[in-house]
Amino acid sequence: MKHLALIGLLLCCMACVRNSVQLPANKSEQTENPAQQMLDYNKACLQAEMDEINAYLANNTQFTACQDGWWLQVIKKGNGPTIQPMQTVVLDYSVERLDGSVCYSSATEGSKTLVVGKREWLQGIDLLLPTLSTGSEVVVIFPSRMAYGFRGKDNCITSYCPLMCRLQIKE
Repeated sequence: MKHLALIGLLLCCMACVRNSVQLPANKSEQTENPAQQMLDYNKACLQAEMDEINAYLANNTQFTACQDGWWLQVIKKGNGPTIQPMQTVVLDYSVERLDGSVCYSSATEGSKTLVVGKREWLQGIDLLLPTLSTGSEVVVIFPSRMAYGFRGKDNCITSYCPLMCRLQIKE
């Protein structure tokens, strides 16, 4: 009888033990700060972008790093006046991914007319043009922060996509 009472008591104690809630497989017990998760994600994306740029530059050594954050290859130095802020310029262009795929160009969309400094196109273009002269022909690699950033554009330019722009300044 003592054994039955002891077994009954043991079963009662075991029935009162409460199991902890099981978390879904995609959740951890330590929830990381969402702001920190976003920072880590952005750092990883920017590092992947720099890795892509560095891999391209390793095979294309004719580019020069500029202090403003882009890489430049001068094909032809212009003999016209230096471009000034708020000046209207006309360019022929090609915007490409580093894999060589053309996203858009003046060949399909016509020459681009813009006012320098009014941010009518890429931020990098507004920063680059005042360093050039009319008649210049250059190839420039812009990191995504000087192009379309995390938003991307259309189907060709993804988030954090560095771009190569071939520019010919006509007037």
